[in-house]
Amino acid sequence: MNRKAVQPKYAFSPVRSLGSLSRALGLSVVDLQRIGHAAGGLYRDAKPIIKADGSFRQTFDALPLLKSVHRRIQTQFFQRVVFPDYLTGSLKGRDARKNAALHAGAAIVVTEDIKNFFPSTGAKVVHSIWAGFFGFGPEVAQLLTMLTVKDGCLPQGAITSSYLANLAFWDREWRLYENLRDRGISYSRYVDDVTFSSKEQLDNEEIGCCLAEVYGLMASKGFKAKRSKHEIRRGNGPMLTTKLMVNARPALMTGERQNIRAAVHQLEVLSRTSTDPVSLNTEFNRVSGRVGRLSQLHPMEGVALRARLASLRMRMGE
Repeated sequence: MNRKAVQPKYAFSPVRSLGSLSRALGLSVVDLQRIGHAAGGLYRDAKPIIKADGSFRQTFDALPLLKSVHRRIQTQFFQRVVFPDYLTGSLKGRDARKNAALHAGAAIVVTEDIKNFFPSTGAKVVHSIWAGFFGFGPEVAQLLTMLTVKDGCLPQGAITSSYLANLAFWDREWRLYENLRDRGISYSRYVDDVTFSSKEQLDNEEIGCCLAEVYGLMASKGFKAKRSKHEIRRGNGPMLTTKLMVNARPALMTGERQNIRAAVHQLEVLSRTSTDPVSLNTEFNRVSGRVGRLSQLHPMEGVALRARLASLRMRMGE
């Protein structure tokens, strides 16, 4: 594989002037500048993400005026980017399962988490994407930065933020990928979760060298690793990345599968006693989503659970 194949690519002509940006997005320069200057206040708090340690991460939803601009930016620019396979998060057709598949059958898996990734992705990093990766003119890069950051950093939840997150290391990550690949080591990044693995065992010195390169990549853009999330797992036990087992193929942990089966049973019991159809329907949808996740990774098991949910849905509709 040549170098170009592992770099994110934008093969279209760069936007050099505000007039060209105006034509690309279908809005006047005056309107774009007005929205850009007001952009920081054009968000509402969205539902926070509850993390495994009990803390939460605030997400944001752009208000209609700004969201409309974000959709135009997505269509005109981000959907024209070719992202390499090692970037697996928040991109169409890619998910945690795709990420895990890159490391299936490994003998050792090492995972790292980028600390406070979205709040740490500052305007400088975002500007470097518009000016460096896309090659847009100075005024264009500055205005697009204003339109896509909030309070000087990347707002998690905005339409444009997932694309910018994937491009945060656009000029360096492909080199790390190649360096590891040439040593027989697989690398992937699922937004802020970094994984590298090998089908051969790595000694502590080799692991240390790989970690130094990963930490160097993070530091090059002002990020730090969340050392409490650092894990090294070997094939004599469960090996995880993005919460999926990868010992043989992407799979849910046994305990999670058991919990999903128990949730279906509890829903069946609830359906016989509940007098609140709205709450019952809400719980049905929640459990159905969990069964859907299981079905993707364990199809045969999922068939049986889906049949039970279908039967339950018919009874609920009576």
